[in-house]
Amino acid sequence: MVALQGAADRAYLDVRYGTVWKHQRLHFSLREKADFIVGTPYEGSYVIEFLSSAGTAIVERIRAAVRDPYGKAVAGGNDQIFSITHQIEARKGALANKIFAPQEYKKFLETPDDLITRTYGDKSINKEINEMLTYVRNDADALVKLVLKPSENDAAETFEFNRETALAFQKIIKHRQLGNPVLYRGELRELDHGHKRKSNFKGKFINSENDKDVVIHIQSEEDFQRLVPHLGGVAFSIVACPIIEYSSYDQVAGDIQFLDILEDV
Repeated sequence: MVALQGAADRAYLDVRYGTVWKHQRLHFSLREKADFIVGTPYEGSYVIEFLSSAGTAIVERIRAAVRDPYGKAVAGGNDQIFSITHQIEARKGALANKIFAPQEYKKFLETPDDLITRTYGDKSINKEINEMLTYVRNDADALVKLVLKPSENDAAETFEFNRETALAFQKIIKHRQLGNPVLYRGELRELDHGHKRKSNFKGKFINSENDKDVVIHIQSEEDFQRLVPHLGGVAFSIVACPIIEYSSYDQVAGDIQFLDILEDV
């Protein structure tokens, strides 16, 4: 129920503001707008009713977000997926060979990457639905039916998940791609080498264009060590790719993949 309430919260934020931002939470003053009540269970089911007039819009938004990845999951979800490591090497090679030049962050805001074809709200809602399906993915005999009916005048739409469908759904909504390189200027606030890790490190980078913290992913030990001298220092420029998940991205505070320090380009 917690994950379903989370999906309702994200759907309400998207309906109210026209978008959802990463880590955005529903303010307590708006809580009653997205709350629902759980009716008496029958035959293993729960009837959930929303308390506010926004209930119809919330259910419609959740239904619209789930419909496409669910359809692909039922069909098999067999799209070819290249690993992030493969994509990083390809981006670095193209950058080194000057096949294309990284664009300024302001330009990226004005002209989003061609790979960004979905709203961040779609990803945000489906992330919560995916959490709801955790136990289904872990139990070969589990089955969940999510029946969404926006109003009495609307037809109900059923999304049925077994283990195979739930696994395919997760694969689809977690599909990550690297966007085209972008120039970021800011300060490196944090670096985390992790415990006995040899790759896939993380850090926190403050984007000076909007004063927002973003998670910066660092693939190799060599790249990590190149960033260490800049930790807690003055602002500097890097080249990084937006990490686009499920064809969606938060351009304000989305995660980025480090490629190079600008002065070294």
